[in-house]
Amino acid sequence: MTVIPAMTRFLRTEIRHHGEPHLSLSQLRVLYFLQRKPQSSLSEVADYLDVTRPTMSGIVERLVQRGLVHRMEDLYERRRIALTLTIAGVTEMERVYGATLASVASRLEGLSNEQRNQVMAGLSILSNLFTDS
Repeated sequence: MTVIPAMTRFLRTEIRHHGEPHLSLSQLRVLYFLQRKPQSSLSEVADYLDVTRPTMSGIVERLVQRGLVHRMEDLYERRRIALTLTIAGVTEMERVYGATLASVASRLEGLSNEQRNQVMAGLSILSNLFTDS
């Protein structure tokens, strides 16, 4: 219970560092969600970030203005707006993710191969237990 908050703080700090000065952590989380689930609705993204729809609407509007997210009407549900990343959004997400991954890798460099394998095995088990299907 003490390791997960420490890891989360490290990751958030790294993501903020690599996303600055351009994007807030909330904006980066929206990009991450849309990368994994393109054509999501505003409500789906708001539920993921656990914020209200009006709050999410403001976050998305800023991302649209920056050219990172595209809003389009759903062809089948006229009241639904589908959100997707633009090419610039994908590029920014890949840049921040890659830089954060490099920071994590540098932390793991001091481990032996056996220790790295143990970490990976443990993370794989945790992922299987806690990742939504």
